[in-house]
Amino acid sequence: MLSRRRFLSHASAGAAGLYAATMVRTRFREQLAFAREMGIAPEEAINLANNENSLGPGDAVMDAIDSVIGPEGVIAGRYPFRFVGPLQEAIAEKWGVKPENVLIGAGSTQILVDCTHQYASREKALVGSLPTYEECFGYAALMGYRTKAVPLTADFRMDLDQTLHAVKGSGMLFYCNPNNPVATLVDPAEGKDFLNRALAVNGDLRILIDEAYIDYVTTPGHETMIPMAVRNPRLIVARTFSKAYGMAGLRVGYAIAHEDTVAELGEFHMGNSVSIPGLVAANAALERDKSDPDYLPNEKRRNDEARSFILKFFRDRGLDATDAQTNFIFTDVGMPVEQFQAACAQEGVRVGRPFPPLWTRCRISIGTMDEMQRAATAFAAVLDNAQKMAA
Repeated sequence: MLSRRRFLSHASAGAAGLYAATMVRTRFREQLAFAREMGIAPEEAINLANNENSLGPGDAVMDAIDSVIGPEGVIAGRYPFRFVGPLQEAIAEKWGVKPENVLIGAGSTQILVDCTHQYASREKALVGSLPTYEECFGYAALMGYRTKAVPLTADFRMDLDQTLHAVKGSGMLFYCNPNNPVATLVDPAEGKDFLNRALAVNGDLRILIDEAYIDYVTTPGHETMIPMAVRNPRLIVARTFSKAYGMAGLRVGYAIAHEDTVAELGEFHMGNSVSIPGLVAANAALERDKSDPDYLPNEKRRNDEARSFILKFFRDRGLDATDAQTNFIFTDVGMPVEQFQAACAQEGVRVGRPFPPLWTRCRISIGTMDEMQRAATAFAAVLDNAQKMAA
């Protein structure tokens, strides 16, 4: 079985790959094995490997879930048909669009696969950064589609000029902004102009804009591309409830696009892929947005404080990190990532996997402040020991 860290190299070469569900199951088994190896309960391990929200979805969402699963469990015997429409309407209301502009999926993962299937092919390449989130590249590799991976700039940002060259004659651009795993953001002053130029150089190009981490951006002037996507049928914005909303385990995401594009994506989209608890939870989260408009700003502020703390820890040790705009950082650790990963595991902390070709850069998710302070103690032990060994 291929590990997820090998996906990008396989995708770049156009080789066959594994599908995302296999990777998720593998990571879950790895987490349980890690906890058993360390002699601790899975929940006691500090998991900073998967960009999850340690706080979960909050009481209002959990109460909503309880209301539909309850002790009798009657709802478990029903299909989720009647819960889809209300969530579609709630998302449309949040963004000031029509329900026909919304497509709900099992996390944004399903949206990414839908788009890759529909707009990339053996003739029309998928274009993306190297590295970037691998879902689209992984599916393209599985299907034997052409791929073009564009290396990042020296400061770990998307190379817009080279990407413009790559999209000529291609079928789809995966535009992950902020970018996973490097955590950087396209300059807000350049974003819309770049998207318009990319559309202009290739009249058949579709652009999938992944905004999974947009709720954590602190750069002034950055904004969602949803209004642009609703007007232009060649743009799709993917969103998720997995990050700031703390619902990674419930698997709810969505696309917002022109209604014709949503209908087009529906040709491949597998319906009823989101469970009743997931649909109800997402709806409850959007209701909370209206009654508690400070919820997401407070989550951004909490993340920024913990993120700033751990960035300072590494920079104080002379280890450079990128300008993180996400709920994770991407930092030099001064050693091969696999070595750092293994040493951190011995200290009870899980960190991100390698992302070729950046072999000494590690992605570290942001947990609570307490988790980051405890993790910093573990990181200090690992780095100090490596320094002693090198002396």
